[in-house]
Amino acid sequence: MTPGQASLLDSIFSLGDDTPVAFLPPESNCRQLAARSGLSLGPAKQKEMIDDWLAQPDDDLQIENLENIRCSLLNGLVLDRQVESNMLPFIVHSFASWMSRFLFEPTRIIDITRDHILRAYGNHPSRQRILAISTVSLAVSSSTDYSLTEFMILYKQLVDFIIEVRARNDSLTRELALGAMEHSHEFISTLCRIGSLANVLNVMDMYAPVFRRACPEPGEALVNLPRVLTTINIHLQFYATLDVLQSVITHRPMFFRYALDYLLPQDEELINAEDGPGLRWLYGVPDRLMITLARMNTLLEEFGSCLEVGRVQDLENEIETFAPNVCTTDGTDLTLNVGRVVVQEGWRLAAYVYLYMGLCGADSSDRRVISAQQKFMRLLETIRPRRNPDSFLVLPIIIA
Repeated sequence: MTPGQASLLDSIFSLGDDTPVAFLPPESNCRQLAARSGLSLGPAKQKEMIDDWLAQPDDDLQIENLENIRCSLLNGLVLDRQVESNMLPFIVHSFASWMSRFLFEPTRIIDITRDHILRAYGNHPSRQRILAISTVSLAVSSSTDYSLTEFMILYKQLVDFIIEVRARNDSLTRELALGAMEHSHEFISTLCRIGSLANVLNVMDMYAPVFRRACPEPGEALVNLPRVLTTINIHLQFYATLDVLQSVITHRPMFFRYALDYLLPQDEELINAEDGPGLRWLYGVPDRLMITLARMNTLLEEFGSCLEVGRVQDLENEIETFAPNVCTTDGTDLTLNVGRVVVQEGWRLAAYVYLYMGLCGADSSDRRVISAQQKFMRLLETIRPRRNPDSFLVLPIIIA
């Protein structure tokens, strides 16, 4: 267990008295340690201990000296998954491990994560699936020396399930499609970490008709991206977000054309909000800029690299008016917030480069491109090296 991981899910669970079902027991090397720690006690005692375990604030896990010390102290404290009463704590531990390493703002989705885990844990088939996801998540987030055996089992299960769902064609209701999208976020996120780009695109293509059926728009109407981003369904949000980003990065068409107008004034307010419901917490891309990137993807498909001057100026103004958002709650590490501002500003500068080189046909010697790249380099000089924001600057650096 890494430092302060539990704080990501501070007060995350109020454990009920559900009797855990049996599950496939993975290998464990710490049974005696888990037993001595009391983690195999009954539900009532387990609730008390997990509440204590998850109530250790640590400012988003970013104080590196404390991280090194706590890593050394807690390195061996891994839950024994062979003990049935440890199933829920193990799932929490695994999700916390993944969130702390791979999410831009992990503390922003504590409530969503809690609800997702509790919903999956309350259903037997989903419980087995989320346990498999947790096993893979913990392995991938804990070390680079991991086996893909568990993931390949999960991969086959989910792919077979989606193939079965797709075969229903006209009988596939929106309710069934929403159920089929469950776990797609964790599945594709993990695939992005350990698979090839071709694997990711193939799986996204497989999910595409299910995603479309899960969206509320009727018939041949375009999926409204602002509505998707402001709807609290992490699986639909993730699919649409990744669809936009993969197009920006790979220069291939999006799987879907999106309607980009705001259906309600409240949608625009939520998109611009400091703590809005979009997926800024995932990669650090501001929600408003995500819509701008989707607009540029669409224009690139329609006009190639010959966009007219008026549209270019409109996009420049749209990018220019963007301002970074950070959560300013008490106790937030100031250095961490500065890094998050840098990531969002990095995406804004990358958007300029994408506009000029992608839609205007400029090359790297164009003065507009040079100006944006120089600002990007100066931006990087304002922060010291650390995992966050460095790992979240990789994608905008690729673009810029």
